[in-house]
Amino acid sequence: MAFRHIEVTPATPTIGAYISGIDLNAVKSEDVYEEIRLALWQNSVIFFRDQKVEPESYMKLGSKFGEMEQHEFFPHIPGYPAIQLISHEGNDQPETDRWHTDVTFRKRPNMVSILRITDLPPKGGDTMWASTAAAYEALGPDLKAMLQNLQAEHDMPFHFRRINAVQRLMERQKLASAKKGGGAMVNSMMSASELDAALADRECKLIQDNPSVVHPAVITHPHNGRNLLFVNSIWTKRFMGMHMDLSDALLRMLFEWVKKPEFMVRFKWEPNSIAMWDNCQTQHYAVFDYAPHYRAGERITCGSFEPKLTNRGQGAGAKVVGVGGVEKSPVRASDMSVELDLDQVVAYARRR
Repeated sequence: MAFRHIEVTPATPTIGAYISGIDLNAVKSEDVYEEIRLALWQNSVIFFRDQKVEPESYMKLGSKFGEMEQHEFFPHIPGYPAIQLISHEGNDQPETDRWHTDVTFRKRPNMVSILRITDLPPKGGDTMWASTAAAYEALGPDLKAMLQNLQAEHDMPFHFRRINAVQRLMERQKLASAKKGGGAMVNSMMSASELDAALADRECKLIQDNPSVVHPAVITHPHNGRNLLFVNSIWTKRFMGMHMDLSDALLRMLFEWVKKPEFMVRFKWEPNSIAMWDNCQTQHYAVFDYAPHYRAGERITCGSFEPKLTNRGQGAGAKVVGVGGVEKSPVRASDMSVELDLDQVVAYARRR
């Protein structure tokens, strides 16, 4: 398909494109949004420059990708509950400084995220995305076949316990309460045993309210039909029905594989820039290289999808449609310096 209402310029041969020739505050035709959707499904993440978008226009863009949500973790703009406020003070190491797909601990993760950075550090603060479809397509056929028969457990409390998230949250709430002048005295008077009990109660509630879910290790994209890896280093806990040592070894290898530069794009934020990414077929990483400076933004998450494998047996020769309907060749292991197969997985596991 040739784009008639927007200009689409690829950022890399594998992932990402820049969208121009459009003012998001002045979109009148549904055809424009349809082309934006198509550009996103084809390129996994798309970037807009010089878009001083108003909240109503921002919300309208998000609504074209499904129901917008209020997130578990973030506050929102007053009067616009779907526009989440995300920020980092630039002091502590962020809790999600690892490659991940958002909220895969849900039965239906969100489909699309849109982000505009409102407060830029003087330098740094880029965001990176990796194509999990390209990562899958570059694997050897035996490993693909094995992964198509695996299920993986995704578990929010599992990761939160690894990073002491509950304790860190309580400490933040204590600081916020102290700034407001309320509750600080009560918190400061709690004994060590009382604090331990409070932490245990919060962790138990977290586990009770957020049971783990199981998804296929390889899923099919609901809009473009590509198969893709669906495990990530934050929320994926283990492969089902596999010895723990083998599961850990295979997951570590896949987490490293996704990080190959051939699968990535890196975006440098500027004032009034917007990034929109397909959460189904990407992982992302917010680079924390801007300490001690502040970074903040406004995010919308919208739509959802059921992770499932429908193109079982799809090989590396599947057609991939790129910008303007031009067919692109998937990245293959034979095009690169490494081809992974089952022998390498077993050898890696035996070294542990």
